[in-house]
Amino acid sequence: MYYLFGTLMTQYGSASLNHGQRKGNVSPLQKAKWHNKIHSVVNSDAIRWSLRYYWQQQGYPVNRNWNGDEFRNNLLDDRYDPVKFIDDDVLGYLRTEAARSEVVEEVNENDSDNEENEQPQPRPSQRLGALGVNRAFSLTPFDGGVTFNSKSGEKDRTSLHFIEFHNTRYQYVFGLDCNHLKDKSRIFQVLEGLMSIRKVGGHNNVFCYDFSPESMVFRWTENSSPDIFYCFEQLETRPGVYAEPSISNNLTESVNLGDVDPDELWIGGKIAKNCELKNAHIFPGKRDTISELETVIARDLKIPKPATKK
Repeated sequence: MYYLFGTLMTQYGSASLNHGQRKGNVSPLQKAKWHNKIHSVVNSDAIRWSLRYYWQQQGYPVNRNWNGDEFRNNLLDDRYDPVKFIDDDVLGYLRTEAARSEVVEEVNENDSDNEENEQPQPRPSQRLGALGVNRAFSLTPFDGGVTFNSKSGEKDRTSLHFIEFHNTRYQYVFGLDCNHLKDKSRIFQVLEGLMSIRKVGGHNNVFCYDFSPESMVFRWTENSSPDIFYCFEQLETRPGVYAEPSISNNLTESVNLGDVDPDELWIGGKIAKNCELKNAHIFPGKRDTISELETVIARDLKIPKPATKK
């Protein structure tokens, strides 16, 4: 049984409106406490949406197709099919009428008058996804950046529009249970999507933030515990000034103590330049990292390695 875990760190950029909602004439960022400081946050649902949208753009069969004109997902098959659709397999599904159906079934079971005349409603189908994604936290605390725009033409009290922004990188984590996939070769399409997603911020093109990874740490293992989550840090050298991102001391200590086998680690991107984890697979190039990891995955799962895209 194999698992793929990862922590991905995005490019540095100016993030705005990452949750796709507005409050009046203010577009706030989501925020949460992280190590007792306020950081900006990108919701995991936005990341999952972006992954599915990438598959749709690439022509992979997805059950929920995003319609940009109507700003909604269109469901192709309400019966769902994890064999046919990659998103049903990787991300799972749940029919929202489940609660109502369960109530109807419980009433039928306890109502003796209707017991002989009515058949209990079948429970709706649902499936846990093979892929779990957790929210992205900014590497640096939120500094309260706000800008404003004014609409053209005649002005009124709603003309000004205030926008929160954060110049930062984000790190987020994922875990993939390969044994739960109906089609194990889809692990390669998960990796492909995670390396390529862009439209996370608000599902629109008003702001453009590059959410593809600048650096990444993967763990390919038979251990069901990841032990590498949120393993990037950006330390403050003096008030308001931060060093370049680095691998956290927690991961280094886990390797040195023998809790994480360095041979299970694939580290790639700019972070590799100063990484000195002995016996880990370290590559300065992102493509080389993914290619070498795919080779090992294909060997262990006994599936063909996908052809390299140019």
